[in-house]
Amino acid sequence: MRGKGTAISNLSPAEVTRYERQITLEGWGREAQERLKSAHVLIAGAGGLASATALYLMAGGLGAMRLVDGSRVCLADLNHQVLFRERDLGKPKAAIAERRLKEINPFVTVESYGEVLSQHNVFRLAANCHVLIDASNNAETGFLLNLAAAKQHIPLVHARVWAMTGLLTTFWPGRGPCLACALLETPSNSRPTLIAPLPGIMGALQALEVMRILGGLGPALLGRVLIFKGDQFKFTEKTIRSYPLCPVCTA
Repeated sequence: MRGKGTAISNLSPAEVTRYERQITLEGWGREAQERLKSAHVLIAGAGGLASATALYLMAGGLGAMRLVDGSRVCLADLNHQVLFRERDLGKPKAAIAERRLKEINPFVTVESYGEVLSQHNVFRLAANCHVLIDASNNAETGFLLNLAAAKQHIPLVHARVWAMTGLLTTFWPGRGPCLACALLETPSNSRPTLIAPLPGIMGALQALEVMRILGGLGPALLGRVLIFKGDQFKFTEKTIRSYPLCPVCTA
């Protein structure tokens, strides 16, 4: 992707055929596909949201991804985390996800890190990435990624799901609000509940927003939060603005 010291890669004949339906799509084209191929992202999480987001970025022709998750597969994960099987129970999510994702598209580089994202590793793991993707469903992780996005002046595409609600937005410190500026809705129940398809819905939309940014179309959700209510089958939007005294993006 231009601007980060990475040359745009040419697509091989096999890749041109693989991505033909995108390359011939009006508004996308060969240049956007090459931009996507040259891009690197960090995905925080390897659960339900990340399963869908990573899957579609792999299928779409991303260049490289780093997948970070320090947890292991448990039985309750299997109703909504589509990269895992019963034979994976007790195994590290990041490593299993890496193996499954590589089966989807051999042209994409995948690196997995079985670490819990923290203040000690977030800047190292986010280095040289073009977009940070918060699919962790964890507030603390989101704020750590926000700090890294502000330091590197890159976008953070943030999604969250609970019960039958999902939200998605893009933060881009310096160009719009950051996570610290926003007052986002959070689950009121401390015990997590979740309808199975919801991470897939929001993860696919998250992948689309990331592809828009990396392909050069620009973010659709900068300064806007897209909210999906599954119990009403209804999408709504909320506007968010930069906070002039924000200690993160205005410091």
